This record gives sequence, structure tokens and C-alpha cells, in this order.
Amino acid sequence: MKRRTAIRNFGVIAGGVLVLPYACTFSAEMVYKNFPLVKLKEQELIGKICNCILAEDPINFPTPESRIQFVLTMINDCGSQNEISILIGGLEAFESALSPTHETDFNTLTKEEQSEFIGIHFKEKTLVTDFLNLMKKYSLLHFESSENYLTQYLNFEFMPGRYFGRVTI
Repeated sequence: MKRRTAIRNFGVIAGGVLVLPYACTFSAEMVYKNFPLVKLKEQELIGKICNCILAEDPINFPTPESRIQFVLTMINDCGSQNEISILIGGLEAFESALSPTHETDFNTLTKEEQSEFIGIHFKEKTLVTDFLNLMKKYSLLHFESSENYLTQYLNFEFMPGRYFGRVTI
């Protein structure tokens, strides 16, 4: 009797282990209230764009969250309605400027081609330029809010009013 139970449990566990990789995704998709139609694929594209504008350096300048999480959270929570519309419209305009028929993907380009494409669109005055300027603004804010940048380059102290103790007058 116990042998049958053990074999049945083994079969259930083996089946669960085989199904687990297909049922679970290890990258969580963040859903933002102000732009719920920006799915995981678009979020990854925004992350690539932000890292192409300003490369993320988690070793020298660690931050509590990744750049893409910071940028999207800041636009969602603190961004005006204009910035949200620039994000949504600019993302669509960026994808259509890259390839009007959506044949090529931003990930298929090399780093040099990505930088060149973004550099060309920074010089123009279109919706894509506004989108890239928005990404640049929040990417810089993410970098400037890292602890190492604040303490090493700006000499920022997290506790104001340093106490010196006994000091000769």
C-alpha cells in the first residue's frame, strides 16, 4: 500500500517538475496604472533605450532598483499627463521609425547601430526626440540618485549637521 502511494507521489512530483518551466516565467511583468498597455516586451525595449543613452553600472554605482524600474515608476507616479502621453506615443513612434513594417527589432541591431540610430533621432524635432529626452531625463536622475554618486562626487551627507564633539574655540 505504501509502495503505491510512494510511486503515485513520485509521478506527481516528476510531472510538476516537468511542467514548472512552462508554467512559470522568471521575469516578472510590472503593470503600471497610468499606462497598462506597456507590456513586458515594450518595457524591455525602454530598458535597452535607457541603457543605450546612459549605460548602467551596478558595480560602481549600485541602486536599489534597476534603471527600467526606476524610469517607469517615476513616470507612472510623478510624471504629468504630458509625459505619460509622450511615453506611449513616443514608444510607438520609435518602433515605427526603426522599422515601419516592424520587421527589424532594436535588439537585433549592434551597439554601434543602436547608438547611431538614437543619435540621429536626438538631432531631429519629432515625437521620438521628446521620448528620448524623457528617457534621458529619468536615466540621469536614476544615476544621480545612486549612493556612490552622491557621496563620492557630490560629498552629500545623508544626515545633516555633522557633530564634531569637543572643538577648541
